[in-house]
Amino acid sequence: ARLDARSAQPMAAVTSTTTARRTAAWLAASLTLGALTLSACATAGSTSSTTTTTTLPPLPPTVSAYVALAGAGNNFGFGHFLQKVDLTPGATGLQSRIPTGSYPDAVAVMPNGTRAYVTNYASNSVTPINLVTGKAGTAIPVGEGPSAIAIAPDGLKAYVTNAGTSALGDTVTPIDLRTDKPLPAITVGPGPQGIVITPNGSMAYVSGAGAILSGQSGSVDDQVTPIDLTTGAPEKAITVGNAPIGLAVTPDGGTVFVANLNSESVTPIAVSTNTARAAIAVPGGPIAMVATQSDVWVVDTPATGAKGDNVVDIDLLTSKAGTPIPVGKGAQAIALAPGDKSAWVACLSSQTIVPIDLVTRAAGTPIAVPGGPFAIAIANQPSRTGKTTANHRTTKPKAKKKKKAA
Repeated sequence: ARLDARSAQPMAAVTSTTTARRTAAWLAASLTLGALTLSACATAGSTSSTTTTTTLPPLPPTVSAYVALAGAGNNFGFGHFLQKVDLTPGATGLQSRIPTGSYPDAVAVMPNGTRAYVTNYASNSVTPINLVTGKAGTAIPVGEGPSAIAIAPDGLKAYVTNAGTSALGDTVTPIDLRTDKPLPAITVGPGPQGIVITPNGSMAYVSGAGAILSGQSGSVDDQVTPIDLTTGAPEKAITVGNAPIGLAVTPDGGTVFVANLNSESVTPIAVSTNTARAAIAVPGGPIAMVATQSDVWVVDTPATGAKGDNVVDIDLLTSKAGTPIPVGKGAQAIALAPGDKSAWVACLSSQTIVPIDLVTRAAGTPIAVPGGPFAIAIANQPSRTGKTTANHRTTKPKAKKKKKAA
């Protein structure tokens, strides 16, 4: 629920040659380790049976995108799936679609990559998803119109902004991820849209955009509310630009950046003092951001005199915006890939996700994702290891037990 422009079939898993190569390499490693174990047993000079257990190296990780499908065209707002997309080089393709609640608005993945959580704007809930099994768990009730979600670095809690629907929301709901139960809500500014948590897990920052959505009564706001996550208490609001939406925090936790949709600017906030610095102009209405060690990467939507539908970088040394990188129509969200060398942008109108090479600052070939891609998260798949047990012989690796859906 990030933009007033919101009034704007399951796919089979894809089998790739890359997956086959990974499997072949893993089996080769199994045979090699087995041969080494047999050799050790043969030279031991003992007639007794010796059992040796060796842990096999894990398979190389598969990088996947998890894309919230909010619906396309006249069905916008009626989507109810999370689409898994394999981003591994040479193996890109749509995989499973996992059911969510109505109008999935945001998605976040646990630090260990085992679970994802999806906010369902029209269902007033959050769907937990076990990424090992690909199964959705029981929906978690939150406030009205849940928009953004952020997971604490220790993986113990998630925080959901309740932007409201016709009635303007003003709360954040914490969720205990050990039980998947909601905790008492925290009151913040009106129309909370985005949320970000500092890398040390001590503070959250919530953007209060006010009444920016169709049908909401009230005024557009310009506040960001810090929350002390140790006490759960909100602190004094910080004034930023008009209609703050997305946020990003630098890897060192020193600065939070705020996307001011209507001001066509980005405001840096010094975390140490909770003070806003001079706003940085961008070519469009900024809606979402991610931060790396050297840059903040901003998704711009169309605005007065600006074409939008681009990604622009802000150099952290100069605080100046670079040359816009065109992406697909209806650009809505951005997520960093592991390693921070690339990012992917979800584009609602073109129904694509678009890769950005953050080194060369160039867009790559889009992947078509039907169904209205509205939000995106990227993570390595949880690694699976096998064991080979030798009693003068080798056996097949034992599969790890799958966790039950949360």
